[in-house]
Amino acid sequence: MNENFRRRVFTPLVMPITILGGILLFAWSLSRILLAVPESVSVLVAVGAAAYVLVIAFVVERSRTIAAPALAVGLVVAMLGLVGAGAVAASVGVREIHHGEEGEGGGEETLTEIPEGALVWESYEQALIYTDAPATGPAGEVVVAIDNPTGQVHNVVIEGFQNDAVLVEAANGIDVAPITIEAGDYTYYCSIAGHRAAGMEGQITFE
Repeated sequence: MNENFRRRVFTPLVMPITILGGILLFAWSLSRILLAVPESVSVLVAVGAAAYVLVIAFVVERSRTIAAPALAVGLVVAMLGLVGAGAVAASVGVREIHHGEEGEGGGEETLTEIPEGALVWESYEQALIYTDAPATGPAGEVVVAIDNPTGQVHNVVIEGFQNDAVLVEAANGIDVAPITIEAGDYTYYCSIAGHRAAGMEGQITFE
């Protein structure tokens, strides 16, 4: 390569653009693979890719005995393999992704149906209130639910039950959960910051 061309064109222009293109191609290919393979496998693929990058960086930094052409061939072969795998993964498409905690964090619609006989807390207004809530319920095994079509997240906590854990929580949908509770009088409330103080609480008796 002409030294003048290397100094004026290749080093300041061609090399950075080539490196940037390689990084983008690497990221695209890896992302297609991670989205196509099962979730458990995607973790192993990501760890393997990170390890590969670290090994290459270590070799380049520590070893001065590897010839530049040999190193270039190794990088090109690895990149071609990754791009090929990415192209195959892209043709397969994205795997089906399941959302774990629907309703948590706001805005995600839950897909659960409320079964007959469930104790349902409702919040149909853009306000910090339960528009409807049960006053009594059967002790023992019972299903509780929240029906909240608004975009504001609300939940139901029974004070002193299961260490005040959130039983059901939703925004733009519903959430359902089975519980086993002893007979007695309980206080329920919404644990989202400020909601209980605004009035989202009440009393329920299990008998």
